[in-house]
Amino acid sequence: MAGHPPPLLLATGHTSTYLEGPHALLLGVRPTIDRPTARIPLPAGATLVLYTDGLIESRTQSMDTGMTRLRQHLDTHQHLPLPRLCAQLATELGDTRDDITLIAIRTPTP
Repeated sequence: MAGHPPPLLLATGHTSTYLEGPHALLLGVRPTIDRPTARIPLPAGATLVLYTDGLIESRTQSMDTGMTRLRQHLDTHQHLPLPRLCAQLATELGDTRDDITLIAIRTPTP
């Protein structure tokens, strides 16, 4: 898989799913070209996770295996407060020999 890995969305009470959409060159490569956009409404209480490949890929684990593990961990630990969830994902899944960036948001519940 070239480029950024797909965002992972978890709606409250459901299992997480990867958001597959239009693909483009990595950010910073040919910054003047048009890039595709996509929109998806986020339900109340949903968690959206953006991350780099350092979270899901290592010298001992394929990207596919890492993506499966990330989805399973997010589903299992969805009840955690967001800061604690991010720390746990980075600690349990990340490869410290690689750069890891993890950004997560949770939409408010009514």
